[in-house]
Amino acid sequence: MLRRCTVFMIILSIISFMLAGCTDSSEVDDNVYVVAIGLDKGVNNKVVVTVQYPTYRKSKGGAGGGGGDTGQGSSNLHSVEAPSLLEAIDLLNMAVSRRIQLTHTKVLVISEEFAREGMGAFLAPLARFRGARRTMFVVVTRGSALEFIQENKTFIGESITKTIELMLAQSKNTGFFPMMNFHYFYRDIISTYGNAIAAYAGVNKRQEIETGGGKKKSPLVTHGDLKPGEMPRIGIAKREYVGTALFNGDKMVGSLNPYETRYMLMLRGLFQKGIMTIEDRRSPGNGIIVSIRNGRRPKITGRFDNGRPVIDLDLNIEADIGSIHSRINYESTKLIEDLNNQLEVAIKKGVEETIEKTKKEYRTDVFLFGKKLAGYFPTIQEWQKYDWLSHFPDTKVNVKVEVNVRRTGLNIDSSPIIEGPQPE
Repeated sequence: MLRRCTVFMIILSIISFMLAGCTDSSEVDDNVYVVAIGLDKGVNNKVVVTVQYPTYRKSKGGAGGGGGDTGQGSSNLHSVEAPSLLEAIDLLNMAVSRRIQLTHTKVLVISEEFAREGMGAFLAPLARFRGARRTMFVVVTRGSALEFIQENKTFIGESITKTIELMLAQSKNTGFFPMMNFHYFYRDIISTYGNAIAAYAGVNKRQEIETGGGKKKSPLVTHGDLKPGEMPRIGIAKREYVGTALFNGDKMVGSLNPYETRYMLMLRGLFQKGIMTIEDRRSPGNGIIVSIRNGRRPKITGRFDNGRPVIDLDLNIEADIGSIHSRINYESTKLIEDLNNQLEVAIKKGVEETIEKTKKEYRTDVFLFGKKLAGYFPTIQEWQKYDWLSHFPDTKVNVKVEVNVRRTGLNIDSSPIIEGPQPE
């Protein structure tokens, strides 16, 4: 018996050593790790795939970019036309000296033209392929994905990976675009509870910006309908993230501007903080600037009223005063409730207009209200038969907003500005 056990242990040890082989192992610098993938509609084949990857050498241009072989700081890019995304990666392996890996991809950039036609067939491989991670973020660009990635440069530091991560993390600081990763995006394009969203981006080619204006008083515009590539700004960074791309299934059907995006994120419980400007109703033409954040997660309940779906929303927002242009003392106990009310009216109006836009213009439930109504159906089959997405445009939505100004900043009141006699 002892002899048998000994022989068995020896055989088991030998087999263990044989199974512990590293046939697929490779050195780190035997591969290139793609940080951005771009998808454009092809002309002679289905898709043009662009990949951007960091190099293993220090950029010639230092921290300001302009190094490498393409002026991309410490990164390079390649594009290829192919019948599918995964075959495009294989085709690129004939031109790149190291094996292309998708395990560290940070962002998937899709051209709007391609997104509006429907690109589910080109996303499915990324959901199935074990070499790609679902943590990558999804971005739709107004121009071509190739052009956007060409402008995806780093001007602060040398790491293009960190640049992408921190740029997308700006969503947490402003709420002007969503930070949507591939897992949730792909889940929502096949979901019966709602529709998918993605960050909306573009390349800003503006060469100058108007200043001055003469004696004419500058207007106060608090909710501009900004589009990617049209923001009134100039700078060395050309790419910008502005608003939200809306989907119905795997097809893009429209967009929300940055301000509408904030209201949408509030309802989804994803809004963290941002600066908001409203017009002072006690002093028209002057602005009140506050820092806002969700006081708590939104309370959303769903019900049916005579067969019609009804959604009840309860938003709780907290605010800190940043500036009061009119110098009216809203910090006082007599006027603080007036300021709360002004903010409540502005936010409620914005939320209601955003909901109406998605209902009537795009017919897409980007708020995932369907999750609040699915519990009324005893089986999944009955829920699917009900076809929630077709009923969303007829849904009645009741909105309640409560705002509480918590802090006044470093000033406890807004003192008037004292002026002496004007020269004649």
